[in-house]
Order: sequence, then C-alpha cells, then structure tokens
Amino acid sequence: MVKKSLYVAIASCALMVCGQLVAQQQTPPPGNGEIVNMLRANLPESTIISEIQLLAGRGANYDISPSGLIELQRSGASERVLNTIVWAQTTIVPGVDVPAPRGVFYRAGGNDVKLGSFLLWAEFVPRWSSWPFYPVGPKTVAMTASPSLAQVTEPTPTLIVQGWDADSGWQLVKISRATDHREVRLKRKHAFSRDFMSDSVFEPSDLRPFTVAPESDRGFTLRPSMPLETGDYALCGQLPGGAGWLRTCYEFQVSGT
Repeated sequence: MVKKSLYVAIASCALMVCGQLVAQQQTPPPGNGEIVNMLRANLPESTIISEIQLLAGRGANYDISPSGLIELQRSGASERVLNTIVWAQTTIVPGVDVPAPRGVFYRAGGNDVKLGSFLLWAEFVPRWSSWPFYPVGPKTVAMTASPSLAQVTEPTPTLIVQGWDADSGWQLVKISRATDHREVRLKRKHAFSRDFMSDSVFEPSDLRPFTVAPESDRGFTLRPSMPLETGDYALCGQLPGGAGWLRTCYEFQVSGT
C-alpha cells in the first residue's frame, strides 16, 4: 500500500508539473495577450487597431512570428489587425516623448534618406541539412524585385539606425539582383556544425563588417569597416522580444557614382 500511495503521489506531481508547463507554453506574451482579451470582448476593430498602436508606443512587444500570428488569427484577429500588429512592432519607437519613426536612414550631407524595408521569414526555409545524406551548402531564396532603392554613392556610407537596439544582431548583407527578382543566401547547417544552435542566418561570405557608434538616445550610427563594392545590400536585425529567425531588413544600393 505504501508503494502504491507513493506511485500515486509521484504521478500526481508529474501531472501538476506538466499542467503548469503546458499553461506556461500556452500563455501569450503581454502584447499578444492584450489583443486576445480585446478580441474575446468583441471590441470594434478600429478600437483594437488604435490600442495596438498606443500599446506599442508604451513599449509593448508583439509576437509576430508565424505561430504568434496564427494564434491571433484563431482568436479572431482580422487581416487589418494582423497587419497593424506587424507594422507597430517594426515601425513604432516606444517610450519617446515626441513620436519618431523606427527605421534606418542614409545620411548624405545634411539630409537623411529613409531606407525601404522588408521582413525576411527565414524559418519558412529549410535551415538544416540532413547530413550526411545531403550536402551542406547555402539555400538561395528568391524574392520579388523591390521598388527603387536608396542610392548610395559613398563606399563607406553612414547609416542612422533609429528606434532599434544596437545589440539586435545586426548584419550587413550583400544581396544579388536579377532582372525581375533579388536573391538572399541563407546559411544551412548540419548537426556537427560549430554554430548549429546559433541564430545565424546568412552565409558568412555575404556579410560585411561594420562599426557602431552612439548617435542619440534614440539610436546609433553604423558604418562599413571597409569600402563596399557596387551592388545591393541589406542591413538586417532581429525584432524586439525575439521572433526566431525573423529579420527586418533595410535595403540600399551602392552605385559607385
């Protein structure tokens, strides 16, 4: 009887621990949780959108990973609500008295030119090779051709990063461009690679070194450590709060003229 009671007690404790773990895994992050609460209360869509922007300005972080957006859609979030969440997470600078856009700017003389951006959903691309059955090598991802890019004539341009942290895993990446699309090479790893557990995304040969210096309380400046050759580039960083391999990238083109 003692052994049976002991087994029952252990089983009960295991169930309680498992239940707590499941509850922790299912608990949405604070930003997403507020949205879910509003959706369950059937608040008007316009009200939810306004609140998303307000909360982002106060420092709320939204989980905009694929799984996070899927859970919000299952909770009743419309396309407009989902797009507003992505926009707020990648655009609004939290905690400033005067509203300021989050982004990257190219400083040319006395003017700051804002760079266009795109989101890179690297987790949708096979990141691991089933070595030794398949060779390890980069995965080339074709993307639609972007609109006209900011033209940079300096080989070592000054980029102003505003509203982002300097420790957001920034990487300066060389991008290939064809007539109707552009290409990004993603790193593919196997179980015996040195950085198998890291969040590295791009091929090392496509990365360009840079230096960082404080700009103000809103951001910092970034400059390539060596002259950039003519071509397309993107400055990519991780989103606040962490979202797996999701990256926000700001593009520019070094014209050399």
